[in-house]
Amino acid sequence: MTTSTALLGDAIALICFFACWFGYDRMAKLLTKRRTNLISAVKTFRERWMRRLSERENHIADAALLSNLLRGALFFASTTVFILGGLLAILGTGSKVAEVVGALPYVARSETWLMEIKAMVLIFVFVYAFFKFTWSAWQYNVLSILVGAAPAPDSDKAELDRFVESAAQIASLAGESYNNGIRAYYFSIALMAWFIGPLMFLAATLLVTFIMYRREFASPMLQSLRAAVDPD
Repeated sequence: MTTSTALLGDAIALICFFACWFGYDRMAKLLTKRRTNLISAVKTFRERWMRRLSERENHIADAALLSNLLRGALFFASTTVFILGGLLAILGTGSKVAEVVGALPYVARSETWLMEIKAMVLIFVFVYAFFKFTWSAWQYNVLSILVGAAPAPDSDKAELDRFVESAAQIASLAGESYNNGIRAYYFSIALMAWFIGPLMFLAATLLVTFIMYRREFASPMLQSLRAAVDPD
């Protein structure tokens, strides 16, 4: 295989990767309008949560739940920082990375500059994930403030409805940001296959995309949520 052909394969695999990564989000939103998926099902329970919250005075349990959600987003945000530190250390040592990877069976040796590009794309993915997780954490902080300022259960119904709508919307936005960060982690695993070769990279990208679809639209957990949302 010539160098130009190999580079063309890398370029095609990378284009397919970004098409699957960002295109999947668009596709999922379009499919959600026609059928229930994991995110829309959980959104229903977020609305129920905020409705129940507005009906009680004691919010200790709600505060504990919000703390767990916030802790999860912060955990991934801090983990992403460590990953970025390791990836930044790779830059400038592309020759050593190419030598180590090239020693693996069935792996063609890559140019040093191509290895550094692969590392930079990985860095981009984890930077994207970091921004999503930190934004999710900030949104959960705002939701905590809203819960602290929740109107009394005997307040005007219109005021309670406005609170439930706003709180549920912010909870859904925080969950969506968190989910986008998790998706970036999933696709980063596919991107790591690029160090082996473009065909492996392409196959891993398609496999991750299928797994994401399977879990969001056809998983046993989704079936359980659907039964809880609509028993009929």
